Amino acid sequence: MRFASTSHNRERWELVLPPRMWVAALVVVILTFATTSGAASKVVPGTFVWHDLVTDNPAAAKKFYSELFGWTFEPGKGVEPDYTIIRQHGVPVGGIVVPKQQTSPQWLSYVVVADVDRAVDALRQAGGQVYRGPINARPDLRVAAVADPQGAPIGLASRGPSDGVSEALPDVNRWLWMDYVAKDEAPALQFYTQALGYQSQAEARDTATYYRLTNGRPRAGLFKTPWPRETSIWLPYIRVADPDASAKRAQELGGLIVQAPAPRVRNGSLAIVLDPGGAPIGLQKYPFQAGGTP
Repeated sequence: MRFASTSHNRERWELVLPPRMWVAALVVVILTFATTSGAASKVVPGTFVWHDLVTDNPAAAKKFYSELFGWTFEPGKGVEPDYTIIRQHGVPVGGIVVPKQQTSPQWLSYVVVADVDRAVDALRQAGGQVYRGPINARPDLRVAAVADPQGAPIGLASRGPSDGVSEALPDVNRWLWMDYVAKDEAPALQFYTQALGYQSQAEARDTATYYRLTNGRPRAGLFKTPWPRETSIWLPYIRVADPDASAKRAQELGGLIVQAPAPRVRNGSLAIVLDPGGAPIGLQKYPFQAGGTP
């Protein structure tokens, strides 16, 4: 996959994840999957089910995301005192975590695994780091916050949220997709096919190879980073109606466009921006090709 960006944008993109700055941030993360009630849902392992924004400036984040996506916010109940629930049209879609000390903002995405403790042990053996857990966030929910062998933060969860995870196409302004932007794609592909049980399907896209990670259906993608980076990263995507307009609006709100829509990148359907704190997020129009996936 080929991305065009200015040298200034490359510098800002590189600043998103300074090495090991996540240790201080992740010690405060407690996953709540919102405060909905009901029985725990059965979610296929390998499914991404929740997203937390770690930021030391929640006020700026709320202003940005409310005006860009129409999200609303409310204090979390029974969790960390500085935790905020994010809702879109009343539906919980994520949270905001305030770290104990200053760190680079980042979205932390949680994926369901069959056994959190075994997944953590396997990650340690593979050279990853455990920042918190495994712990019982609630009696029926076990979680851990970790970094994989290439330094990419990811959350592990024993289940999905209690109101379920829909397999249907998400509405505009909701989470659509996850991509692993890899410093070294071959070992990353090997790790995640083993750790999460994914199968990989290689596609020739743009000027590079794109791997779809599947387990019954596509769950995420993986490609080698086009930017110079010291670590890899999981990049979450939001479905938008017009990525160009959304990217420009993000810039007006204090964000930065890292990748503007370009014909050679997913038919011009993708933009990547940094929010005002520097957290990266993808803005994806979908579908962007007949029968395609993000």
